[in-house]
Amino acid sequence: MESSANKPLTLKIDSLAYGPYGIGRRDRQVIMVPLTAPGDEVRVRITEEKANYALGELLHLVKPSPFRQDPPCPYFGVCGGCPWQHIGYEAQLAAKEKSVADALSRIGGIVGFQLLPIVRSPQEYHYRRRIRLQCDKNKRLGFHRASSHELIEIDSCLIGHPEVDRCLTHAREWVKGLRTEVRHVEIVRGDEEKQILLVAKAEGGFAPEDDAASSRFLQHCTEIGGLTLFGRRWRRSWGQGGIVIRSEEGLRMEVDGEVFTQVNREGNIQLARELLQWGKFDDADRVLELYCGAGNFTLPVARNCREVVAVESNPRAIENGRHNGQLSQLENVRWVRSDVSEAIRRLRKRGEKFSKIILNPPRPGAKGAEEDLPYFHAEKILYVSCDPSTLARDLAALGNKGYKTTRVQPIDLFPHTFHVEVLAEMTLAMR
Repeated sequence: MESSANKPLTLKIDSLAYGPYGIGRRDRQVIMVPLTAPGDEVRVRITEEKANYALGELLHLVKPSPFRQDPPCPYFGVCGGCPWQHIGYEAQLAAKEKSVADALSRIGGIVGFQLLPIVRSPQEYHYRRRIRLQCDKNKRLGFHRASSHELIEIDSCLIGHPEVDRCLTHAREWVKGLRTEVRHVEIVRGDEEKQILLVAKAEGGFAPEDDAASSRFLQHCTEIGGLTLFGRRWRRSWGQGGIVIRSEEGLRMEVDGEVFTQVNREGNIQLARELLQWGKFDDADRVLELYCGAGNFTLPVARNCREVVAVESNPRAIENGRHNGQLSQLENVRWVRSDVSEAIRRLRKRGEKFSKIILNPPRPGAKGAEEDLPYFHAEKILYVSCDPSTLARDLAALGNKGYKTTRVQPIDLFPHTFHVEVLAEMTLAMR
């Protein structure tokens, strides 16, 4: 006989969580259920009880939400890559905008700012110019099942650019021919015609036999322009080692295949354009940019200001940045390869001042930076984030140091996922 704890119950799904879940409530208990949409009436079974919420399993869709759509991907519900694909795009945008507002209010306690309407992605599908495929011991390629390390092998990906998607077969062929154990492989597309690279990260050392094997592969596979295989403190490359990225204002950047670039080309151009407009950089500005990468924002900003001090810990990214600065004949960038916290302390110790600061950290955010950043007396901080929770935490910490959040712009670079990019502006409130 079924226990009362596991007895199915009927729920109305009210909203989406920042994650692969719809949210319903039983009395005052929050119940999070994957594969549901706001407005659904569903039968669920509780699978796990937590202190403040429960996880549920969808058993039956009693009454579908008007926001539902038929997911076009054959792997939906198994692959964990696009957990919102069953929800119409307008509803996705509304949920992302709300998740940003909720995080800033609930986590940051931030009030009195302007939340601008979310900027939609120019493309709902085929927007990714790079996709990362996990590789298992049997050299199968695919994505992980939601909340699992189980690999789901795939033959196509609807959010990958058509040229990227078409080369999945080539990626599988290359990896199967390697002796080196591979953790994952990326298919990377540049902005120039027919510029596709395969970039694989290894688990251990390089197998010498793979030198000849990769050269032979590249000779017969004309769709692939280059191969890169790298591990801890080593790297091998055949053919093209990097791609060309066309940045805002027509700047041309050459970036190694394994160095981070935004996956949504058109969305990234929109993001850079917003940052330049908000910054209003001019010849009087001395700008500090933290987590600069290979110069995605650095070079457009440098064209409009007196000097940029650009800080990045990734050695290949900073090498790419220096090279791209030379290509663009921009001599007003000082590239600093350093841990960001250490660089901030050194710059503060030297008494350097900046009129504006740009932060573009990875998902964990820029925790700790608020202790030293106020000493630079910047009039404005522009913060680009891919995680509303860590953004809210960091904006609140800077708010305690004299900065006020004035406006926030969500930008959707990742349709059919719960991820959202955010541009936030802070101004110095106390002088």
